[in-house]
Amino acid sequence: MPRVIGGRKLKTIKESIEAAKQITVVRYIEEIGREVPLVPLEYAEILDPFRWKPGDSEICRKTNRMLDYLPGAGVTGSLLYDGDGKDIDLLTFNPRHYSILKEMRQNGITEPLDKVEFEDVEVLGIEDMRTLKARRLLEGKFQKVPYTFKIVNCEEWEPVTNKKNFSGTVKLVSGNGISLPVKYSGELEDGTNVKLTSFRIRFTELPKGTILQVKGYLLERNFLDLNLDLAEEIRIVKLPETTIERDDS
Repeated sequence: MPRVIGGRKLKTIKESIEAAKQITVVRYIEEIGREVPLVPLEYAEILDPFRWKPGDSEICRKTNRMLDYLPGAGVTGSLLYDGDGKDIDLLTFNPRHYSILKEMRQNGITEPLDKVEFEDVEVLGIEDMRTLKARRLLEGKFQKVPYTFKIVNCEEWEPVTNKKNFSGTVKLVSGNGISLPVKYSGELEDGTNVKLTSFRIRFTELPKGTILQVKGYLLERNFLDLNLDLAEEIRIVKLPETTIERDDS
């Protein structure tokens, strides 16, 4: 997805898709179930998050300090493509990094995020976004700088064979909410079993027992996919308590 055009950062998927239509080819990808921008490789520069060359700015120094706690992680976002930024975006293929993030929060090395930028609000309401961000380990603050940490799991998906409207509640009963794509097992009001999926950090770390009101789409593939990224609106109905106890010893 385009992230910056003409010096303006694009915060939402809707903005990115509309902007992409003006500058490149947008095609329907059956494995995803939606239109996405396709940039020809001959016009693309491929940047390696694991070969980031830090500058001398304070944000680069703080990023290096955070990487000291998370060996093997890479740098992405504006620090990778622009060499500067206001926050730290990290990426890994190693799920063990999540345990390190938990230890960092328990030891007070990182802090929860305490605010939401209005331009980031999409699908979820601002209060629901604020609640989830404050609970999340994959987002937070390191030395007062906001960070996002993505754990990526590469996998192949079967094509979408049918798409239908959905509006109702779903209860999360189990699943992986740590690595992207997230894939939760859920149950609809009528007892139908579904998988809730997303490639976005905002839907990570949802605990078992969470109930969501969703207006969106059910995708039929080799499983029934309630894709949260395609939803028009999502509201939290119930969010079980979870705690990360800080170790002050």
